Amino acid sequence: MSRKTYILTLALVIIDLMFLGVSFPILKDFAFDYNYELTADIYVDTAINQNVNLVFYKTDCPYCKAGKKAVVTAAKESAYPTFYIDVDSAKGQQLVKQYQVEKAATIITLRDDESQLYLYAKKTQAGKITANTKNIEEAFSD
Repeated sequence: MSRKTYILTLALVIIDLMFLGVSFPILKDFAFDYNYELTADIYVDTAINQNVNLVFYKTDCPYCKAGKKAVVTAAKESAYPTFYIDVDSAKGQQLVKQYQVEKAATIITLRDDESQLYLYAKKTQAGKITANTKNIEEAFSD
């Protein structure tokens, strides 16, 4: 067997083993790894059970700006994936109609075919616009 044939055969065996899940540390950069963040459990929760959070916003909305930091922070701790929906986009408008969103600064939680709406910012009695931390915590707590 020539050296060229030997190297080609060895390379094919290594590639076959990689497809079977055998890992070679030296070839880590070339391995075909799965994205372990997007598992079957997340697919079932997201696509089938529709357990997700939808955060609606508008770029120039003062309420959205006031609640943004609190929403993003809470969403990171949520057990469910969070999608950010620009109400000015075409797809955003479809979702606004579908979930009957009336104000841009809105969170919709979808849990097992049931939806709940939360406004994530409010105006205080003094007229200042602030994050509605009570609603934000409630939306992302389950």
